Amino acid sequence: MQQSKLIQILSTLSKKEFKDFQVFVASPFFNKNHNLIVFLENLSHYQGDFNSEKLDKETFFKKHYKGQDFDEQKLRYLQSDLTKLLEEYLAYAEFSKDSFRKKYYLLQSYNLRDLDKYFLQELESIKSLNSKEPYRDSGYYFNQHQISELSYQFTSEKRNRAFDSSLQEVIDNLEITYLARGFRYYCEMINRRNILSVEYNLSFFDQMVKYLGNELFDDVPAIRIYRLIHIALTQPDNLENYNALLEELDNQGHLFNANEQRGMYVFAQNFCIRRINRGEEGALSEIFELYKRMVKKDLLYEGNYISQPDFKNIVTTGLRLVQDSWVSEFIEEFKGKLNPEFSENAYTYSMAWVHFTRKEYDKALRMLLRVEFNDVYYHLDSKSLLMKVYYEMEEYDPFFSLVDAFKIYLRRNKFISDFQRDTYHNFILLLNKLMKVKMGKNQMTIALHNDIISTKPAADLSWLKIKSEEMLTKWKIDF
Repeated sequence: MQQSKLIQILSTLSKKEFKDFQVFVASPFFNKNHNLIVFLENLSHYQGDFNSEKLDKETFFKKHYKGQDFDEQKLRYLQSDLTKLLEEYLAYAEFSKDSFRKKYYLLQSYNLRDLDKYFLQELESIKSLNSKEPYRDSGYYFNQHQISELSYQFTSEKRNRAFDSSLQEVIDNLEITYLARGFRYYCEMINRRNILSVEYNLSFFDQMVKYLGNELFDDVPAIRIYRLIHIALTQPDNLENYNALLEELDNQGHLFNANEQRGMYVFAQNFCIRRINRGEEGALSEIFELYKRMVKKDLLYEGNYISQPDFKNIVTTGLRLVQDSWVSEFIEEFKGKLNPEFSENAYTYSMAWVHFTRKEYDKALRMLLRVEFNDVYYHLDSKSLLMKVYYEMEEYDPFFSLVDAFKIYLRRNKFISDFQRDTYHNFILLLNKLMKVKMGKNQMTIALHNDIISTKPAADLSWLKIKSEEMLTKWKIDF
């Protein structure tokens, strides 16, 4: 019984939710089967221990239905009926949290019952409720659309000429809702296309961009921000647009919930990342400032935990900018807020970077070899850091073995975008050339240095430039 749908759902309930569910089941409005009340009461003894062996069908039945022969079919019916009630409770609980939706359905009922006076009173109430919402995202405009739609339906049915039909509001709010929500997903598809090797049919949305090209609806933050994000994703050299996006996020970001705000900043990060990979001066500092803004605004959470990729990227970016003190404080403050499933790897990788920055290469190597590469981005960054460790330690054989393995990974992994593949492939080629110079197999030349600083995109180009300049100095070559 432990693996049944009923037990799996019950195990997710808090103590308060379980108690509320018992009240729900005990209400004759929702349930008239007394056996289900008893069944749930019996199950309540296993709260916090739903994996107990005592929940074995026969063991449970014998304990709670003494004097009766084991009846598996009876138990199956009880489970099935209680599961349906539990699903109704979950839906009801979510519905009860939504004040707008409750008023919306009350308005529909008043309209159907021709209770015009109460309909008009409640209509004003729901307008006031939505106007007090702190956010102005697509959900707000969808609610506005539904309010104006109810007003229009009421007017049309009652033929009340004295009442504003709100027909124009119906169309305007529907259009804003669609554009704001559609633009958000459109930007996400473009972003994934840039990062991963995936394609989408975007022809309809491409037309939408043309429609909004003359800054139509720019007075709506939910549309203006995503229009600026779209430009950032498709015009990676447009710094003026990027600065305009940051200004909007500073001024209007509070109009969106934390999850959507976070997504907006992630789009801004990707603009910086592409510039970093092209070796643009200042781009690394810009993305670090973005991360610091997200930390300040508490936008690093994905659900209940700090985002693992953000944690890693903040650490590596800060260390590249020699912000050791800030990064150390960040690691200690947020390491306990990571998902326990990934926290060890994230902390280990981060400390490997700290040791590398401090030139403690032996410690960095030991920690990197403990990291499990559980996603593409971790794998790419960990491999490149490991190559740098081998380079600094002059571990030639492990270095070249890693080069071969890294190339194969880049070639075979279908989830790496062409841009990411080129970025890391170029990093491998350039560091490979420097390593051969370090070994004495090849000579250091200005031509090689120029090749390194001009090759784009390449991961960690600023570090490669420093290593190249070190070689020029060692070979007494002016640059």
